[in-house]
Amino acid sequence: MPSLQYSYHSMFVAVAESAALWRCKSCGKEVSNRWHHFHSHTAQRSPCPYCPATYSRIDTLRSHLRLKHAAMLLKH
Repeated sequence: MPSLQYSYHSMFVAVAESAALWRCKSCGKEVSNRWHHFHSHTAQRSPCPYCPATYSRIDTLRSHLRLKHAAMLLKH
């Protein structure tokens, strides 16, 4: 993962061919949701309490927990 060298506002350029896509200056990926992609470049991680997985976004961790650890969640 590249280190975060851009602010949210300077990290993206509009893709000329599409009004809905943005190109990340850090990794070159074309994305439609700048906010979610910006967080993929931050050092802050949310660890899964049941396995070694970590996520840059809490909503992705929640999806992981529901899909992979549903039985553990029912115990609590």
